[in-house]
Amino acid sequence: MTPIIQSIRPVAGAAEPSWEHSWKLRNAEDGTNQLVRTGIWTLAVGIAATALAALVFGGFTQQGPHSSAGWLCMMVALMCLPFGITVSALGLAKSLRNRHLARLTPRATGTNVRPR
Repeated sequence: MTPIIQSIRPVAGAAEPSWEHSWKLRNAEDGTNQLVRTGIWTLAVGIAATALAALVFGGFTQQGPHSSAGWLCMMVALMCLPFGITVSALGLAKSLRNRHLARLTPRATGTNVRPR
């Protein structure tokens, strides 16, 4: 069990936690936040590398950057930008899926049974 689930114990005589609450606890660490955060930071590094190559290290011509540092920044940008977009899209899709699953919880019935 993860520490977050171990630390939350029902108090004697208290009502049993709802299915929605237990679902959120189980999926609190499903990696969505880490995916989004990683994607955003990777995109930021790619954008910064592009800006450095274009503004600080001599800019771009038809043959490529003017300096070795410009070439290095261009390679970093060409690796970070597609990967950052892909990871951000995956994190966003996973976040939307989690929101959709959270809406499927049985609120009106008051039961603790997961819908099928």
